[in-house]
Amino acid sequence: MLLDDLPIRRRTSQTPPPDNQSGRTRLILLSIGVILTFVLLGIRLFDLQVNRQQAFSAQVGERSVIERALPATRGLIYDRNGEALVRNAPAYQVAIIPIQQVRYPDDPIRQRIERMAMYNKLAAMINQPGVTAGEIYTKVVSKDARFAPYQPTVIADNVPRETALAIQEQSLMMRGVIVQTVGSREYPYKELLGNVLGYTGKIFKEMIEREPEKFSREVYDYDNDRVGITGVERAVEEEVRGQKGKRTVLVDASFEELQVLSETPPVNGNSVRLTLDLRLQKIISDVLISAMKERGAPRGAAVALNPNTGEILAMVSVPGYDNNLFAKGISQQEFEALANDLHKPLLNHATQDRVPPGSTFKIVTAAALLQEGAVDERTVVYDPGIFILPDQYDPTDPNKGQKFYCWKRTGHGLQTIRDALRNSCDTYFYKTVGGFAEGNENFAGMGPDKLAQWAQEFGIGEKTELNIDYSVGIAPTKNWKLRNIGEVWSTGDSYNAAIGQGYVLATPLEMANATAAIANGGTLYQPQIIREVINDRGEIVKPFAPKVIRRLRLDPYYVQLIQDTMWRVVNEQGGTAWVSRLEGFEYAGKTGTAEFCDDVAYKIGICYTGIEILPTHAWFVSYAPAQNPQIAMAIYVWNGGQGSGVAAPITQRIYNQYFNVGVPEDKLAPIAKSDSE
Repeated sequence: MLLDDLPIRRRTSQTPPPDNQSGRTRLILLSIGVILTFVLLGIRLFDLQVNRQQAFSAQVGERSVIERALPATRGLIYDRNGEALVRNAPAYQVAIIPIQQVRYPDDPIRQRIERMAMYNKLAAMINQPGVTAGEIYTKVVSKDARFAPYQPTVIADNVPRETALAIQEQSLMMRGVIVQTVGSREYPYKELLGNVLGYTGKIFKEMIEREPEKFSREVYDYDNDRVGITGVERAVEEEVRGQKGKRTVLVDASFEELQVLSETPPVNGNSVRLTLDLRLQKIISDVLISAMKERGAPRGAAVALNPNTGEILAMVSVPGYDNNLFAKGISQQEFEALANDLHKPLLNHATQDRVPPGSTFKIVTAAALLQEGAVDERTVVYDPGIFILPDQYDPTDPNKGQKFYCWKRTGHGLQTIRDALRNSCDTYFYKTVGGFAEGNENFAGMGPDKLAQWAQEFGIGEKTELNIDYSVGIAPTKNWKLRNIGEVWSTGDSYNAAIGQGYVLATPLEMANATAAIANGGTLYQPQIIREVINDRGEIVKPFAPKVIRRLRLDPYYVQLIQDTMWRVVNEQGGTAWVSRLEGFEYAGKTGTAEFCDDVAYKIGICYTGIEILPTHAWFVSYAPAQNPQIAMAIYVWNGGQGSGVAAPITQRIYNQYFNVGVPEDKLAPIAKSDSE
C-alpha cells in the first residue's frame, strides 16, 4: 500500500502558532526588568559600601574601640618642714555596667525580675542609707547610664573594704556588677588641722552650677573624681589634681580589653608645702584646749604669724572636726551633730569668728590718736574709775548723764598714753576719742571716722587675698551705723569703739596681723598659708614671695612707742600681763577683755535682758622675742573671762614650750578661775 493512497484529514480546530512579534516583546520586557533589578542592587551596594562606608566604620569603631581615663595621683600637702599632713588612700565603689547586665530581649518581665533580685541582694550587702534596690534601678536607667551603657554607673561610695571584697567574690553571679577603687584622702591629724586643711569629696551640683568652667566634664568625672571642698584642699585644687591620662583599647562584645591601641600616661599633681609649722600647731592646740577645759570655755582660736613675711605659722580653731568623716563619707547623724552644734565646729574660728576685740584694739586706737595729733606722749587724762558723760540735751542734770566705767573701778589717776596702754586704762581712750569737757579737761575727741580709717589701715574690716574661708571685721563709722542700724551715732558709741567694743568687730587673724605690723616696724603683710608648690621630683615650681599690703602711715617713733609700751605690759611690774612674764625670755603683748551678748550667749543663758555684768571674751595679742620678733600671735577664748587671767597665761605656756625657755610648769601663771583684768 502506498501512503499516497491514504486519505488526508486536516484538523481545522487547532490554535494557530503564536505570532513571532508578540513573543519578542515579552522577552524584551523581562530582560529589562532583570537588568533594572541588578542596577538597583548595584546602586544600593555602592551606597552601602562606598558612600556610607565611613559612617558604618565609625559606628563599628565606637563599639569596638573605646577610651578609658587613667587617673592622676593627687599631690600631697606638707607643713613648712616637710611633714606630710595628708595621705592618699584608696576608696571602694560598687558600680554596675548597664550593658553587661542580664538581658532577655524576648522576655522583658523575666529580665526585670532577675535584675531587681540582683539589686535587692546588692543593697543588702552594701547596707548603706540611701542604697536600695529602687535607688539602684533609678541610677542604672538614668539618662547618663543610657547615654554611656558601657561605662560604670556608681551605686555606692566609700564601701568598707570587707564589703567590697565580698561583692567582688560574687560578681560572677551578679552580671554587670564591679568593684572599683578611686583616690581618696586620709587626714592623720584629724581635729588638729581639720578646719585648716578642709577635705575632699565628690563634686556637688551647686559647685558645677557656680563654676561650670572649673568643674567641667572635660576635666572631671563626676562619679569618680574627688575635689577639694573646703580649706586648703579647695584652695590648691588646680595645683594638686594633676592631669588625667588616656588609654585607647579594643574590646569585645562584653567590653573586655583585647588590645591596647594607644596610651597617654597621666601627669600626677604637684604637691604643696604650707607655711604652717606642725610643731607649733600642736603646742598651741594642746595648751589652748587644756586651758579652755580648765576654764570651762567651749570655743576659742589662735593664730600665729611670721611678722616679717605674713606667713601663717599656726592656726587653731576649737571646737574642730575630724575631716576624715567627710573624706570617707559622713552619716546624716554625724553631719547633723556638727551642723547643729551651737559653737559651729565646721567654721574656722580663727578666720571666721567676728567678735569684739576689746582692749587689744587699743593698739590701733593709740596709733590713730598719735598720728592724727589728737594726743601726744605728754597728754594727760584723769581716770577717776567712774565718770558721767553729760546728757547732750540737758548737760546740767547729772541724773540724766550716762555712767562710764574703767575696768579698774577705783581709777588709774593721771595717765599718759604710755601709761594708758600699759595699764589698759579705758577712760583715757574714752575721752580722747569721743571727747570730754569738764573742769580742767577739754578734749574735742578724734571721732569715730578717723578711728575707723586707722582700723582699716591695720587691715581690720578689709578683704585680703587669703585663699581659705575668712570673714572681715567691722570698722564702724557714723554712716555705717545710720545705714545698718538706722540710728545716729552717739558719743557713747565713740567711747565703746575706742576700746574695741560696741560695733567694732575683728577676727583673731585680723588682730594677729595688726600686731605683726607693730612688731615688724610698720609693714602690713598679706597673710599667706601656701608657701611653695613642688613637683614630683621635689623641684619648686612656684616659690613663696611675701606680699606687702601697705606701709602704715604711722611715724616710726610712734611705732617704737607702742612697741615699748607692749613690752612694759608683760615685763614691767604693774603691767596687765606681768604675772605671765617668762624669766630669761622677753616678749611683748596687750591684754583684752571684751564684753559680749551674742545669740549663743542668749541661748545658753549667760546673757539676758537687764543683765548688769556681761560675760567676756579673753584676748591676748603678742609677739616674740620682743627684740627680734619671729612670731606675732592672737589668742581668743569665747566666754573665757579676763585676758590677763586666761589668754595671757596661755600665751606664756606656748612661748615657754616653743622657744624651749624651760620654766617649770608650777612656776607659770595659773589659768584664772575668777575674773580680773
